[in-house]
Amino acid sequence: MTADDFTTAALALLRSSVGWQSAIARRLNVDSRHVRRWLEDGQTPPWVDDKMAEMVGVREISPWPRDEWMIGDGVTADGRRREYIVHLVAPRFVARIVECDDSGPCPHEEPADTVSGTVYVIDGDDYGETVLCEVDWIDSVPVGQMAQLLEAAGDAIDEQNRRDAS
Repeated sequence: MTADDFTTAALALLRSSVGWQSAIARRLNVDSRHVRRWLEDGQTPPWVDDKMAEMVGVREISPWPRDEWMIGDGVTADGRRREYIVHLVAPRFVARIVECDDSGPCPHEEPADTVSGTVYVIDGDDYGETVLCEVDWIDSVPVGQMAQLLEAAGDAIDEQNRRDAS
């Protein structure tokens, strides 16, 4: 297995990029130096391929997590609906999807924190915009990837909206 394939399989299995080299080393019962060496060499030993296949359950119908995004509603204690997007693979995060107009969050979205923390404008038009806010980062985000992840979240939301409209 190539180093890239190994990395992809390990992250899919572990569902986190935080400390993944040490975590997969523990699962394989090897020292983390071996994992770093395989990555440097660009290839894993054949026994690792077999062990990884066993760990992810290649004989099962669906051995890999298939979904990257989950979009759905949450409900507050007082019964108000809120929409969220969850990135299910590392780096994982949860973000609230909020419709805004010129003055801020639309009344049906209140209360919504669209000023502090990570706030990302998905799209805007003459009627308002949709933003991701109240972002909870579960895993650390590699430098330079935050904007790409949030843009991909916007694309996933747009795709879901297109499906819902048809």
